[in-house]
Amino acid sequence: MMPLEQAVGFGVMGKAKRFKQHPQAICTELDGEVALFQSSTCDYLVLNDSGSAIWNALTAKPTLAELCASLQVEYNVSPDDCLADVEAWLEIGLEKEVVSAIEG
Repeated sequence: MMPLEQAVGFGVMGKAKRFKQHPQAICTELDGEVALFQSSTCDYLVLNDSGSAIWNALTAKPTLAELCASLQVEYNVSPDDCLADVEAWLEIGLEKEVVSAIEG
């Protein structure tokens, strides 16, 4: 098994990338859940607890490794499972234009 720091250096989610909330994503809390609306694509998403945690963490513009490190502690999840789940979440967020990737 490859260490998380090395694993996130590969692919679309390379370790040089940081992630942030897309500036055109509108966010609100409804009944304790985060709801997102992307005005340019008209996509509407309601996030579960872990998705909300990822969304809120994006204010710090973290790397994938930084996101996974905090979520592994909070949700008691293995590094491999966390990496796969967060990477999938970010890919959907990028596709739906509620997340932006930035270099460095």
